[in-house]
Amino acid sequence: MKGVLKRLPGILCVLLSLGGLLSCGLEAFYYIDYIPQGVMQDTTRATILLPSGSNEGYSAYFDHFMIFYRIYTSSINPTGEILTSDDRSAINSALNSDFNSIAPSTDITSTSVVTSNLENTFYNRKYFKLTLEGEEIDSVLSSRALGGTLVIWFPPNNGVQPTLALNESSTKTLQRNIENLMDPRPNRHFLNHPDLYDTANITDQHNADVATNSKADLRYTYVSMYIAAVGKSLEMPPRTIYSQPTFIGIFMLADWS
Repeated sequence: MKGVLKRLPGILCVLLSLGGLLSCGLEAFYYIDYIPQGVMQDTTRATILLPSGSNEGYSAYFDHFMIFYRIYTSSINPTGEILTSDDRSAINSALNSDFNSIAPSTDITSTSVVTSNLENTFYNRKYFKLTLEGEEIDSVLSSRALGGTLVIWFPPNNGVQPTLALNESSTKTLQRNIENLMDPRPNRHFLNHPDLYDTANITDQHNADVATNSKADLRYTYVSMYIAAVGKSLEMPPRTIYSQPTFIGIFMLADWS
């Protein structure tokens, strides 16, 4: 008995050390399942089946879906879906460079993808968060969107603005972001316009969401988009967690008039 009492302080130290490791040194692992690749129709329409609440992490951590975009100027007008490296490079070399840089984050077969800095991954490539005209996109793509069908539509008709629709409900007009006091020219519409592809306007103060192009005779614009799920951990204070991003597709912007 004396031997046990004599060893008791050492046993307590070991237990306290283990407790410290469990409480401070080992973080809980939070995971939100990726969004399956959607179906892209040429350069005008994408249909995405959003995960339901039964998918891993969605019932516990999910808050909303977010969409990132970047606009690319071009001198060509390809037909059909843009699929290959050559297709992307022909439109704009920055488009292919951005795609290749982001691709490892979208690889669902990889076990080493880290998404804790997902927003910075896109911001560093000058991708911005998509917004909606007159609507809070975080609310539209909140828990009510789980298990739904998301359709993004870029009509080829001149002057017709692209839209987003959930479960064939009323459509929402897409709108460019104005974070960091960006003053988009000619406006926040996703429509092709001389002021949009004018290299002189592609600055951090104006069209920061547009990628310039060294080719002559710029005439067209395209937008590349990705989607990801956003949630909150159960820690106090909670931290933001993300799914892996999913590539949506590359759309062509219709002329403004």
